[in-house]
Amino acid sequence: MAINRPWWWKLLSPHRKTLLLGLGATVLCSVAASWVPFWSGRAVKALELGQWSLSRQSLVWMLAFTLTAGIGRYFMRYTLIGLSRSIERLQREELYTFFLARPFAFFERQQVGDLMSRIGDDVSTVRMATGPGVMSFLATVAMLPVTLGLMFHTSPRLTVAVLVPFLLLAGAFYYIGRWSHILQQRLQVVTSRINTFSHEAISGERVIQAFGLEADRVREFHALSEQQARLGIRQTVLWGAYGPVAGIMGGISILALVGYGGHLVLQKALHIGDLTAFSGYLVAMGWPIMSLGWAANLFQRGKAGQERIDAILGSREAPLPPPEAEELPADPLGLRVRGLVSRFDSGRGLGPVDLDLPPGGSLAIVGGIGSGKTLLLQLLAGLRRPEAGEILVDGMPLDEGRLRWHWAGLGWVPQEAFLFSSTLRENLAFGRPGAPDEELWEVARVVCLDDLIQRLPQGLDTVVGERGVVLSGGERQRTALARALLRRPRLLLLDDALSAVDAETESRILENLRDFLGRATLVLATHRVFVAELCEQVLVLEEGRVLQRGPAQDLARAPGLFARLRTLQSLERSLERG
Repeated sequence: MAINRPWWWKLLSPHRKTLLLGLGATVLCSVAASWVPFWSGRAVKALELGQWSLSRQSLVWMLAFTLTAGIGRYFMRYTLIGLSRSIERLQREELYTFFLARPFAFFERQQVGDLMSRIGDDVSTVRMATGPGVMSFLATVAMLPVTLGLMFHTSPRLTVAVLVPFLLLAGAFYYIGRWSHILQQRLQVVTSRINTFSHEAISGERVIQAFGLEADRVREFHALSEQQARLGIRQTVLWGAYGPVAGIMGGISILALVGYGGHLVLQKALHIGDLTAFSGYLVAMGWPIMSLGWAANLFQRGKAGQERIDAILGSREAPLPPPEAEELPADPLGLRVRGLVSRFDSGRGLGPVDLDLPPGGSLAIVGGIGSGKTLLLQLLAGLRRPEAGEILVDGMPLDEGRLRWHWAGLGWVPQEAFLFSSTLRENLAFGRPGAPDEELWEVARVVCLDDLIQRLPQGLDTVVGERGVVLSGGERQRTALARALLRRPRLLLLDDALSAVDAETESRILENLRDFLGRATLVLATHRVFVAELCEQVLVLEEGRVLQRGPAQDLARAPGLFARLRTLQSLERSLERG
C-alpha cells in the first residue's frame, strides 16, 4: 500500500544530509535558548537566599547558553534558508526544462502569463514554506519538549495553569490555516490571470493604441486588480490574526503566571527565582508559538503553490526526446506523405493529403486563409502529430524517436518572425553559434539584409530590442529567413516568410534563393502565385482539401483556383506598376 506522504517531503527528502545538519543546529539553538531562563531563575534564587557565589556561577552558565544559542541560530538560518534557496533553484530549473521539452500542442493550451506565474510566484511560495516555514516549525518542536520539561520540573501546577490558553491557540491556528489555504488558491489563480492579461496587453500595445482601446484595457485591468486586492486583503486579515490571537493567549498566560504564580510564592511553594524562570520560559515560548502560526500560513500558501506546479508538471502531453548530437548527411532529404489527416476540435483541419518530394525538390503550397497551409508545414516540421497517415523522411517514418534527428536538419521560418532581445549577430547565428562573419554576410546578401546592416550604428552588433522592435516587419522576416539559411538545412520550410516584404525586394530574394534550392529540399506556403512559380511543384489547398497539384505552368493554363488567383494577382501587379 502506497504511503501518502506530505507535499513537502518530495522536495526535502533529496537533501536529507543538509536537512539533518539544519535540524542539529536547530536543536542546539532551541535547547540552549530553553536553558537560559533556567539559569536566570537560579541566579535570582541564589540572590534571594544570599548565595552570591552561586549567583555568579549561574550568570556564567546563562551567558554560555546564550552564546551557544546565538551560534546555533546562525547555523540554523544559514543551513535551512540556504536549503530552501537550493530547492527554489532546482524547482525553477525543473520547470524551465519541462517547458522546453513540451510539444507544440502544450503551448497552444497554455497562457504565457500563467506559465510565468508558476515559475515565479508559485515557486517563491514553496521556497518560503520549505525555508522559513520549516525552520520555524523545527525550532518550535525542538524547544517545546525541553522548555516544558523544565517548567514541569519547577512547578507542575503552575505549568498547567499557563498552558491552558495555548491549547485554545492550537485550535484557532487550525481553522485560520484552513481558511487561508482556500483563499491562497483563489488568490494565485487571480494573480495568474493578471500576469496573462498584462503580458497580452504589453505584447499587443500597438494594436490596443491603434484601436483606441487603452481605456477599456485599463478598466479590465482595474477590475482584475480590485479582485486581487480584495482577496489579498482578506488573506492579510487572516494572516494578521495569527499575531493578535497569539498575543491574547500569551497575555492570558502571563495573567495566570502572575496571579497563580504570585499566590504560590506567598504560600512559600515557589521562590521568586522560580517565578523569574517561568516568565523567561513564557518569553522563550512566545515567539516560537507565534511563528508556528506564521509557519502554518506559509505551509498553506506553499501547498497551494505546489498544487499548481504539480498540475502543470502533470500535463498529458508526452515529452519530446532529449537533444542528442546527430550525424546528418549533407544531401537534401526526401519527403513522402501518405493519407495525412489532422483536425482541430472545431472540425477544421487538413486532409487527407498525399505528396512526394524528392531530395532537393521544391514545393509551393498555395491557398487562401484557413486552407491548411500552416498546418501542413507544422506537420512536416514534426511540430504536430497527425491523426492519421504517415510522413516518411528519407524513407523512414517521422516518429518521436526521429524528431530530434529531423529538427537537426530543419530550417523553419514561421509567419510571425520571432527575434530575441540581443544583437543582430546573435539572432542570425542562433541556429549555428560561432558561425564566421563571412557566412553571416553571405546569408544577409541572399535575403537583401546587407544594406540594412551597413546602415545600422553597430552593424551586426546592433541590439534589436524585444522581439526585434528596432526592425520593421519585413526586416524581421528577412532576419528569420537568414537565420534558417545559415543552418544549411536539409529541409527548408517557409510559411509565408516574405509576406511583409515589398514586391521589389521579394523578387530579388527569390532570385537569390534559387542558388540555395539545390542545397535543400524546399517547401513554402504562400498566397502569392508568383512566389509559388519559384518551385517545381505546386499544391493548391482549399479548406484543408487538395484541389490541384502539378507544375505552376500547367496549373496556370488549367481552369481552377490557381489560374483564377494568378489572373487576379497579375491585374493587381499591373495596377501597382501604374
